[in-house]
Amino acid sequence: MQLFLLPFIIALALTMWGRNRFRKIYGQEVEFSLPSKITGGELANRILQNRGITDVSVVKGRGVLEDFYAPEKKRLSLAPHHFDGINFPSLAMAAQQAGKAIQHHEGHRPVLWRATAIRWTVYLSIPLLIIAGFTMVLSSKALFPLTLLLWSLIAFWNMATIPTELDAGERVKKQLSELKVFRNLDERVGVERVMGAASTQYLDGIFTVASWAARLVLPWMKSSDS
Repeated sequence: MQLFLLPFIIALALTMWGRNRFRKIYGQEVEFSLPSKITGGELANRILQNRGITDVSVVKGRGVLEDFYAPEKKRLSLAPHHFDGINFPSLAMAAQQAGKAIQHHEGHRPVLWRATAIRWTVYLSIPLLIIAGFTMVLSSKALFPLTLLLWSLIAFWNMATIPTELDAGERVKKQLSELKVFRNLDERVGVERVMGAASTQYLDGIFTVASWAARLVLPWMKSSDS
């Protein structure tokens, strides 16, 4: 049992670190914006146009993965508050996803692996959590460790693809430099900090799904109370 718990503890610690790191840096930069008041959606389109990419659509996301580049559809989706937002995190998330579109355009195959890893991490986390709960109730000493191990392996695979995320950031920085988006070093560092932290935002699939569910349920609860 201890052998199964060790990788799970390590994977859980890393996913918690990734989530907390992203939330902390996101919160530190959310109050800042560029004087141009450019939105995330506008920036993503400008980056793609500057790189000569004309077959990728930029849309408002509405699913679980709101900030996501889908290579098979050539679609870059952004959360509504990032698509219309003008703060540093909105610009960072838009630029990061545009970087993945650039990777795809330039034939960087690991971006396809990264997209697959994120989907598996997010969509399998909740079923695995439910299965783990049932195995605990049923006191199944065989299935419970295997469930923990499977979740850990999915998390580790997702972590292994993080360099692809960092590469996307490096590619899009060249486009931001050519577009002269930033007036000074503080603006560039602020946006790039969020871009770097975004590389770990999908390590915790459970948190991603829970956040999406909360955004759906909370507005409904507020309207019901009124």
